Amino acid sequence: MQANENWHQQLKNQNRDELIEAGKHLFLKHGLLQVKIKDICAEANLSRVTFYKHFQSIDELLLTIQMQLVETMTQHVGQATSPSSSGREQLAAMLNAWVSFAKENPDHIRFIQLFDINYELVHFQPELKDTYERFIQNGKENHFLLEALNSGVADGSIRNATPPLKLAQFIFTVMMGMLQKMFTHRSHELHQLDDQMTKQLVDMLLHYAGNEDNR
Repeated sequence: MQANENWHQQLKNQNRDELIEAGKHLFLKHGLLQVKIKDICAEANLSRVTFYKHFQSIDELLLTIQMQLVETMTQHVGQATSPSSSGREQLAAMLNAWVSFAKENPDHIRFIQLFDINYELVHFQPELKDTYERFIQNGKENHFLLEALNSGVADGSIRNATPPLKLAQFIFTVMMGMLQKMFTHRSHELHQLDDQMTKQLVDMLLHYAGNEDNR
């Protein structure tokens, strides 16, 4: 009996993952406003009944994908630190891990950008919008860069006068803006400059964080 229940749960989880992957692929290919539930089901080779077992609407699927992608990215970056390192060294490791993640997962970065650009155009139900707004606010208040920055302030390797939380939010905005610019661009010429540009980006942010004259 237990084995049968486990099998059903694994199948349920697999179906949900397949719907998420299908949604991510189709939203990126056609845009957030053009994809319908029937398209998702056809791409995943699953029925509408199965879709509604996991998501109440296509908007819920869209939000789920966005939150999952943001969580995956921030968790990956956060795991790059070593507690024995200085705060600045931890920040450097995280920024470099962020760049590597973007290079390995350009569609991940593209989707987050696409969602951010179109967020106000999607008429989410109030409860869905509230869920996402709480998710974003929690991410800002419990920022994944905050521990490294606090460590750096304590050990003297981070000397920027900006409060650590605001500094974390600034670094996030700059990193995502630049990564989205580089890794969603179609130009092959720009891709040849990626390594140089990302190194300059990381060095600039580390210098900014370590410079006590920056406010």
